[in-house]
Amino acid sequence: MNLQYTPKRELCIIGFITLIGAHLIFSIYCSYTNSFYQKRYIGISQQVTHATEQIYNFEYTETKSYDTLSSALVDIELDAEFLHDSLRQAQLIPFQSYALIHAEAVNKAKHINSELQEYTRAINAILTAKVSYEYALTTITNTQNLLLDKYAAPAEQLAVMASIYQAAANIQVPDMLNRDLMFKNLLSYISLRDRVGAAIQEEQSKLTEAHIQVKLDALNNYWIEQSSKSKIEATISALCLLLALGSYFFWRQWNNYRQATLYQNELLDIEHERAKLSLALEYAQDTIIITDKEGLTTWVNKGFEALTGYSFDEALGIKPGDLLQGKGTDQKEKQRISECLQQSRSIQTELLNYHKDGTPYWIDMIITPIVDAQGHTVNFIAVERDVTKRRELEQNLALSVEQAESSNKAKSTFLATMSHELRTPLNGIMGMAQILESSTEDETQREQLCILLESGDHLLSLLNDILDFSKIEQNKLELEAIPFQFDDIISPVLSTYKALCADKGIELVIENSIPKERSFRGDKARIRQVIFNLLSNAVKFTPQGSISLNFDEIASSSSPETVLNVSKQSRSTISIVIKDSGVGISQDRLEHIFDPFVQAESSTTREFGGTGLGLAIVKQLVLLMDGRVSVQSEAGVGTTFFIDIELEVTTQRAHPQQAKHSLSCQAISQALSILIVEDNPINAVVTKTFCQKQGHKVSLAENGLVAIEILKNERFDLIIMDNHMPEMDGITATKVIRDEMKLNTVIFGCTADVFKEARDNFISAGANYVLTKPLQKESFFDALQQYQEQLISNATPCPAVGSD
Repeated sequence: MNLQYTPKRELCIIGFITLIGAHLIFSIYCSYTNSFYQKRYIGISQQVTHATEQIYNFEYTETKSYDTLSSALVDIELDAEFLHDSLRQAQLIPFQSYALIHAEAVNKAKHINSELQEYTRAINAILTAKVSYEYALTTITNTQNLLLDKYAAPAEQLAVMASIYQAAANIQVPDMLNRDLMFKNLLSYISLRDRVGAAIQEEQSKLTEAHIQVKLDALNNYWIEQSSKSKIEATISALCLLLALGSYFFWRQWNNYRQATLYQNELLDIEHERAKLSLALEYAQDTIIITDKEGLTTWVNKGFEALTGYSFDEALGIKPGDLLQGKGTDQKEKQRISECLQQSRSIQTELLNYHKDGTPYWIDMIITPIVDAQGHTVNFIAVERDVTKRRELEQNLALSVEQAESSNKAKSTFLATMSHELRTPLNGIMGMAQILESSTEDETQREQLCILLESGDHLLSLLNDILDFSKIEQNKLELEAIPFQFDDIISPVLSTYKALCADKGIELVIENSIPKERSFRGDKARIRQVIFNLLSNAVKFTPQGSISLNFDEIASSSSPETVLNVSKQSRSTISIVIKDSGVGISQDRLEHIFDPFVQAESSTTREFGGTGLGLAIVKQLVLLMDGRVSVQSEAGVGTTFFIDIELEVTTQRAHPQQAKHSLSCQAISQALSILIVEDNPINAVVTKTFCQKQGHKVSLAENGLVAIEILKNERFDLIIMDNHMPEMDGITATKVIRDEMKLNTVIFGCTADVFKEARDNFISAGANYVLTKPLQKESFFDALQQYQEQLISNATPCPAVGSD
């Protein structure tokens, strides 16, 4: 049992002793109260006994004796009533009713009070009857004397006396007495005496049968018993209190002895610990320096001597900084250390020190002030560790990081440059192919040009994959958040792959369980890119059978019935499952299938082609959308991809899509005056041809500076501005047009850079829209249709130019 001294433990003991003392006081109070009621009821019992004796011996001689006895009876009744009321009132007090005055005592007092009231009424009745009896006797005596005086002759007196006794016994009375009124009165008083005497006997019999004394004795015994219990409890409490006090004082003495023993043991342990610490400090590899409050060295360990080359005697009484620091030590850090020491604050720092032989080395140092009980600084302890090798490693690592960042930046620059350089000729190839394809009537040439365009699209897709992967690596790929319905995704998927699957004899099944009216907010283009990549693989690796695409809403914070009332903050998880019956993937390749430049088998590239970037981009895009992607596959059976994407459900409807026009239809109904700013002649010709085929008037400028000079003299409805050009690039030229020339002409930026910075820079400069090279007819015509209203309202009349 743990009896270790604690203030809380002692308070508990004192509280326990206090409770015993309180119980003792309470027991004494209970004993006193019970004794009080016992004595009072014994007094009443004595009064009752005395009153009973008096009533039996009572003879009415004078009024005083009657009043004395009557007053005694009233006192008995008042005392009983007082005790009953006192007990009843005490019972209403919570403290007394809980442990002192019980309901039994109140009921007994109430019962005895009623009995005493009956008793006093009986005594009063007897008392009154005895007074009447004495009065009747006195009257009879006086009347007899008067009759005897009236009839003086002895013979007459004898006749009177005989007649009196005979009348009392209902004997025939002589006529002489019957006619006497006084004799008749005498007979009446004799009758009254007899009746009162009988009543007295009857009341005395009832009084005897009431056993009031026995009941009083029973009540007295009850109070004696209660008083005895209280005295016993008080005695037990007193003994317990003495025992508790004795135990407490014994425990205090024992605990004091134990505390002293423990204190001595702790002192011994401290001494042993100090010895161990001294030994550890003495031989620790870290340098430990102790100085006084002025900073002068008072003790150093052997680690100090090993690190600095100075002995204990050489360091004693000298400030460590004066001994170890030199010209290469950071002066600002020295000043910071000095300020912290002056303010008695701890400090951790790294500093350059010098060995006794002049060799520099780096230390990691912690200086801690030691304060006394009054809060005054008495010492400083410095712990130093040689971190020279770590510093060299950090410098080498920083150099490596810098080199890696430079390499990564060079790679990004290379990709951006190659993107521009590749897209520029690709723009010319695909642009001229589109122009020729729309111009030729020869079916053979048209088919050849379609093959050329498909090859160009494939090359563009590969280029986009590489650039997307580069963006993801650099965390530069940003997602849009625009409202859309899933029909916007499914329609182009169906239109693109239905014909491809039909050509291969593959069945394409698309099931959409998402309500058509439900709108979501997210990056529609990237979701479509994920589906296109997976479907492209499915079509590529499925020689026969079927491909299924399923859309479902597996978890939603709003029910389908409340689609129109859905909150903007509600989220929904969309499940997309793409299943094919193709060649499948072996199990040992599944875990690496999403790694970049990895394909299922080494023969895949030879048989089907591809870079191995498609699935890597799929996974990265899904992760960017806080989604999950997984795959199940069996070689020779087929593959199933599972995608879960969480999207925000919104009531905002997607903007209706502009109707797609064929390449031969008119993009805008009115001829425009267009200035094309392009330094590459091929791209200029392609863009010019696109515009002229629509009936627009076209002017050319080979760079931004030339475009500015032309705009000073001519007004145009549309400016198509290239980005990278000599003398003045497109972004600078756009800023001049907006900021200096204050022109509100619609400007389409045109760049081969696909990084978001290029688009953002163009828009920030004031461009209305940014086209990406290689320029596609559809995207160009879509841009014209998007700004049709502004272009027509600002259009200048110009003659239509025929296509050439």
